[in-house]
Amino acid sequence: MMEYKYEIVKFSDKYPAKIYLQNKPGRRCNTRLHWHKAMEFLYIIDGSLNILDDGKVTELKNNDIYFVNHDCFHKTFTSLPEENIKYLVVLLSYDKLLKYYPNLEQLEFSIGKSDSAIKKITYLLSQVALYFEEKSVGYEMKINSLLHDIYFVLLSECVCENRKNTNSVSDKELEYVKNAIEYMGQNYLEDLTLNDIANKIGLSTSYFSRCFKSITRISVMQYLANIRLESALRDIVDENKTVTDAAFDNGFTSVKSFIELCKKVYDCTPGQYKFKYK
Repeated sequence: MMEYKYEIVKFSDKYPAKIYLQNKPGRRCNTRLHWHKAMEFLYIIDGSLNILDDGKVTELKNNDIYFVNHDCFHKTFTSLPEENIKYLVVLLSYDKLLKYYPNLEQLEFSIGKSDSAIKKITYLLSQVALYFEEKSVGYEMKINSLLHDIYFVLLSECVCENRKNTNSVSDKELEYVKNAIEYMGQNYLEDLTLNDIANKIGLSTSYFSRCFKSITRISVMQYLANIRLESALRDIVDENKTVTDAAFDNGFTSVKSFIELCKKVYDCTPGQYKFKYK
């Protein structure tokens, strides 16, 4: 059963981070809305990528960096599915920071506060990408050093006010949406309605609907449909299910609705999707 909750990040034994160096077509760079305790950096090496972070969309291009605070909803996507994108993702351990500075538990960071911080971190991330790609002797030790330099820049130049005092989305509203996403992830096979989900969260349908869309930029039922789509497509690719079986096994009321949604999201049929990603 698919669940939507905090992403559990497993860090390297060599350094306090999980690192991805991506180099692939844009259609494979779309991620689901998610959140985690780790702090996240994106560094665009070549191409362009959009990020939705707590309701705000930012377009990133060559040599741009973006920072996602811990516990923030975010996802990446692109409107250019065939354009190749090369970018670095660094998930930094927030717990490591708290071991040295436990009073930062209620704080967040903003790299936009300082041009100096942006320049320093951009350079440091470019070096992380270089050593991670080349994997020369001792590269883990060098990356560990670079990551600690990034921690230092965050602490010395990027600490800002408590998120509770500055974020336009209240903690309570964020919790409502997190609970709704987790509930949908656990029960997407059922014939769920908007009213069912709102009742489970304990809100009126109208307020819940507005709250959900203001944070995720997508309606509740669209989000539920996307959960079903991703699960059905995985069944086709990983379990070799037919389009019909995948549709009905994942909560779609008809094969037609499954195919239409796949075309809308991925610009191809489920069969074509299988051919691309098998």
